[in-house]
Amino acid sequence: MTTITKRFLIVIIGVLIALAVGFLVEVSLSFQTGWQFGHTQSGHIVGWVGLALILTVFVYSVRKRHPGKSGWPKGWFLVHQVAGIVGPLLIVIHAGLHFHALVPSLALVAMIIVTVSGLIGVAVHRKVRSLLNTQREELLAQGFADKDVEESLFDLASEEETFRVWQIIHVPMVMIFLVLVIAHIAGALYFGGL
Repeated sequence: MTTITKRFLIVIIGVLIALAVGFLVEVSLSFQTGWQFGHTQSGHIVGWVGLALILTVFVYSVRKRHPGKSGWPKGWFLVHQVAGIVGPLLIVIHAGLHFHALVPSLALVAMIIVTVSGLIGVAVHRKVRSLLNTQREELLAQGFADKDVEESLFDLASEEETFRVWQIIHVPMVMIFLVLVIAHIAGALYFGGL
């Protein structure tokens, strides 16, 4: 089994365990209240907090494209990763195993796809960084100037096909997820209020 296959299996197993834990927490909370947790005031709060965390994920994307004076947003990448895991877990607790409405169910499935593809993206990112660091060390050992090394690495990184394929899946799924979330919130407010 290759390293990539092992990492992929670890990601899938981790996601399945996290989903199971989230659903079990929701079931436990539903039994305590005697009502579907997502339909309680606490359930709504958990949903809003989960959504807020998910929205913080986009700060990294904005900072990456508009770095300003602070340079590369490494800290925001960590926030992106943590919020991209904790936010969806809270949404799973909010949603539970109740698939009685189409739009929230589709939003949940889209969120899971986005989260899994995000975790795979982190694995791809780490692999690419490892390859670039190895290439940097080789070029510096051959006596290339720092500027030439950075230009070569930039060209190599921009040609990385794996990352482009990943973006073809991840980015459209994010957009689909956002549309479904907006539709879910609008429907929930219209039909049920807060």
